[in-house]
Amino acid sequence: MAHDGWTPPVTGTRDDPHAQARAARGLPLLVHSMSVFRELFEAIARCRRIGTVVEVGVESGQVSSLYADLGADVHCVEPSPDAQMRAVVAADPRLHLVEEASPGALAGLPAADLYVLDGDHNYAVVRAELAWIMEHAPDAVVVLHDVLWPCGRRDTYYQPSPLPPGDLHPDTPDGPTVWHDDPTPAGFVGGGAYTVARHAGGERNGVLTAVEDAVREADGWRFEVVPAVFGFGVLVRDGAPGAAEVVEALRPYTSSGLLATLENNRIALYTRVLQLQYEAKARIADANRLTETITAQRQEIERLRAGDRDPAGPDDGPAGGPAAGGFVESVAMHDERWGGFLAPDGDLAAAADPHDLLGIPILGGHRADLGAFAGRNAVFDRIAARAAGVDLAYEDQCSAQHYFDVFGCVEREHRSVTRLVDVGVFMGGSAAVLAGCVEPMGLELDLVDVNPGFLQFAYERVRRVFPGAMPRVRMFLGDLPTYVRNVLLAEEGTRALVHHDGAHDFDQVVKDLSALYFARDRVHGVVVQNTHLRGAIEHCNFVDAAVHAMFGVDVKYHPLGARYPADAPVTHPNRWNGNYFLADTPEGMYVPFDGADWKYPHPTMELDAFMPVKAPRAG
Repeated sequence: MAHDGWTPPVTGTRDDPHAQARAARGLPLLVHSMSVFRELFEAIARCRRIGTVVEVGVESGQVSSLYADLGADVHCVEPSPDAQMRAVVAADPRLHLVEEASPGALAGLPAADLYVLDGDHNYAVVRAELAWIMEHAPDAVVVLHDVLWPCGRRDTYYQPSPLPPGDLHPDTPDGPTVWHDDPTPAGFVGGGAYTVARHAGGERNGVLTAVEDAVREADGWRFEVVPAVFGFGVLVRDGAPGAAEVVEALRPYTSSGLLATLENNRIALYTRVLQLQYEAKARIADANRLTETITAQRQEIERLRAGDRDPAGPDDGPAGGPAAGGFVESVAMHDERWGGFLAPDGDLAAAADPHDLLGIPILGGHRADLGAFAGRNAVFDRIAARAAGVDLAYEDQCSAQHYFDVFGCVEREHRSVTRLVDVGVFMGGSAAVLAGCVEPMGLELDLVDVNPGFLQFAYERVRRVFPGAMPRVRMFLGDLPTYVRNVLLAEEGTRALVHHDGAHDFDQVVKDLSALYFARDRVHGVVVQNTHLRGAIEHCNFVDAAVHAMFGVDVKYHPLGARYPADAPVTHPNRWNGNYFLADTPEGMYVPFDGADWKYPHPTMELDAFMPVKAPRAG
């Protein structure tokens, strides 16, 4: 037998152990239906007679019978009923369909004992509904759904909205998510049925805000919240029939910290599911496009390598310097320090412009505004403040969103790693952010680059921003395969998180990630930047394709960085080397190695196959 007070659908039985699982899979995944509140409505009905119910916002009509089962006539207010709803209501003489919009429909109905408000979830509509009820049905019990996230402090507008412009906040078809403060296309979207306010909070915004204002402006009304399934709110007037009894009967629910915790966990899990669904669809579409694009462009690469370039073709402009492989093999590997750690250049410490001493030109001058993320994390605020406080000429490679997301990745994973590895440091944008994690999180930082000038500049920038971190910061001159062989495989006990922003052509990224395969037991995961990059065909800028080649098209990753709309200037090829960014594509990916399904390299391959081969010196 089940425990006293527990029923088999909760516990199952020895003969039927799957009863709970059947009950769980019988619920909608979102679990947003008012039908889940049956026991709360039954508790209200035990405290006072419910003879008439006005239900604003009718689902399929099935929930309306719940109120009728309390012994009431139910007026179902729905301005746009579908055929299924009409059929359900027509089949039950206790239900009466009212094809009008609330709050205008309320005046034409008898005063009710119970109002259930689950219609247009925005301040203007809910505030008007409550104003009418408080004046004309002061003894009623009022139940409101969606008084917590996401509608508690953010308006929702069914489309097309009948509200005048003065009652509308700027809105968006994107949806809220637990994981970001702003709406996102991967959030709780309306699919054309409704939009949401772009910003949450403030005045005249959200269902809960409307209730608070109504209670504040009226005497003797009491409001309680059951923190479950987006929030079940109950509004009663002191002295109304059964009001005190209703409040007392609901107290075990309204005072439950456990319910509140479970609700927070539920919305976090559900919005993570929404994000994964969105990303899965995007990855399938991207994979299909990538297959077609890579096939065509690899053919073009082979034609170019064969010297069959069309002499009548357009001038592509500068190619952007030597290919990474050529520079490594014919220039960088001739430095006697190749494959080892560099000592800091003491002449840079007092230099006003280290880039001039190192011969590094500042071309675009882009600087990431880390201050745009102020107030979200105390450690990142410190990084942003320290970075802004250093007077240094430089330019960054990444967006501020990318740097913030990479920081968040490190913060989330830092208990599982001992070292951060920044590959392709350029002028130290990511290095400065990662260095800000060294002291508070107890980590090491290795800077890896094939250009000693970039290494020295990044090191000096880090030194000026976080001098206390420098005992744990090293510079390695070499590419990632060389670093893997000489450092990761040689130093036991390392657990690294790698940030890759080095060469962006398909072949080199495959070589770099393949090298990590041979040290995968010492690498927690890899952040790969510029997965949105495209450009002239000779550069083969397909970083995301390289990731898919390594881990498959269904690779599990966390998107990082900025996404640019289709009309952004950076989504169009520039006039120098044809580079551009794909629209609505993440700037980077974080791929955790735990559980990663390596599609390449083959287990029979050796690390030597991916090492650079020294060529005659250039020139």
